[in-house]
Amino acid sequence: MQAIQLKNIHFTYPDQYQEILSGITLDICDGQKIALIGKNGCGKSTLLKIIMRELQPTSGSISYPNSIPKIGYLPQDLMVRGSITVRDYLLQVDINSYNIINEINALSRIDNLQEKDGLRLAELWQEYDQSNVIMWEQTVDDVIREMDLNLLAQQSFNTLSAGETTRVQLASLLLQNPDILILDEPTNHLDLKELVWLENWLNAYPKAILYVSHDRIFIDNTASKIIELEKGKVLIRTGNYQSFTKDKQELQEHQLKQYTERKKMIGKLQEAAQKRHNWANSFQKETRPEGGGFKYESIFNAARTMNQQAKHIEERIIMLQTRFPIEKPIKDKTRKIVFSPATGQQKELLSLKDIDFAYGEQQVLHNLYFYIWSGEKIWLAGANGKGKTTLLQIIAGDLKPTKGTVSYANFLRLGIYNQDLHILPKNLTILEYLKQFSAEEIKIRNFMGCLGLTGDIAYHKIAVLSWGEKAKVQLTALLCGEYNLLLLDEPTNHLDIKTREMLEKALKQYPGAVIFVSHDRAFIQNLASRKFELK
Repeated sequence: MQAIQLKNIHFTYPDQYQEILSGITLDICDGQKIALIGKNGCGKSTLLKIIMRELQPTSGSISYPNSIPKIGYLPQDLMVRGSITVRDYLLQVDINSYNIINEINALSRIDNLQEKDGLRLAELWQEYDQSNVIMWEQTVDDVIREMDLNLLAQQSFNTLSAGETTRVQLASLLLQNPDILILDEPTNHLDLKELVWLENWLNAYPKAILYVSHDRIFIDNTASKIIELEKGKVLIRTGNYQSFTKDKQELQEHQLKQYTERKKMIGKLQEAAQKRHNWANSFQKETRPEGGGFKYESIFNAARTMNQQAKHIEERIIMLQTRFPIEKPIKDKTRKIVFSPATGQQKELLSLKDIDFAYGEQQVLHNLYFYIWSGEKIWLAGANGKGKTTLLQIIAGDLKPTKGTVSYANFLRLGIYNQDLHILPKNLTILEYLKQFSAEEIKIRNFMGCLGLTGDIAYHKIAVLSWGEKAKVQLTALLCGEYNLLLLDEPTNHLDIKTREMLEKALKQYPGAVIFVSHDRAFIQNLASRKFELK
């Protein structure tokens, strides 16, 4: 059963002349698990906002065959801060019920109630019964069990990992009882265990889900339909990512064959028309025989006939190009990035011996030994909260171990990618920021172009960039330098699939060493030469 139908949707932002969406037609049906993919900046967020009715299309229509569905939305980077407990946060979905519960609890904690407070407490219990608040509490507790949040229910948000926060946000959406869930990159910051949990949860969820993701294996395991947005148009295929890429390749090959054949046909038609024009124009009036008026008329009519034939051929060319056009298939230009190694490569780059580290009384690392050799690509594995980022910060010199030693090779140069994109200076333009890493603007522009940061975006403030664009800015900064060892903390978060694949190839060919944290299984499989797991 169809829930939302989009027909011929066009959209152009007021300050732009080029359409970002051009004739989008698609359906969202009950029970479907739809993956929306595409390059950073191709219009995915715009399309989501139109579906959620936050933006009105420039033209086209949105219809609801039954009734306007209730949509639950999980944004890309919603991090709740504060000391509120998980259970209280979920109870707040029904704010009236939560206020009743909260006020009852506050008055119940008072030992000697005043008369007015006692009367107020009695009124609250009456409201509690009349509003059936007990059913709301039971519903919240059921969702806590369903989402495996029992151990977190009384914890505050300050203590939650990013993956745990995502689970709580999903629980909050469930309590809103939406008809359609829209999830914007829900796999960001999830560890492998949480990823598997989310896959199982999505597959068991009975209603429609539309999600944006660049995790190839996640899409393979969950999607029943793929929508790719490219240059304002959509390509829609039933199935997972593997079948989509296979179908897309076959479609492109078929379109290229049709386009090539049509081009040859039009070339031959144009040649035929031109020959007829040339034949007709070769007959001049002065060449007719003297006194042969009849013969001249015959020759003149033949020339006119040739011109008419040429005109008919040209009309056929116009008809083929307008009524039955065949567009050249969109094919990405081959893009390549290269990380430049620093001179003075040595075999052993770094070693850590008997490392301990604690945040206050919380022990994070204990008796840790670690080393890395030139050329190694080490996947730093482990669940969220086990100390992966802490270990990277110790290697980078940002944190000092409470015990143990860190030894570096001579001439070691570290390149660092931080998963927290908030650290980028918001008040600088992209170009101003990147000039701190290279004085050569041509070099900077070339790297930016390879990563899809083209045009006037170089003069945009970092504050206005999307998460994907900020990630690419940080990657460009790494490309501008020369390093022996790269420390990459979740480098694939927010990057589109094409950029992830390009980054994989560049790091595999990089002669220096890499220590990376990632939960993108395809990225790990294609890059890691050794696994180092923190438990």
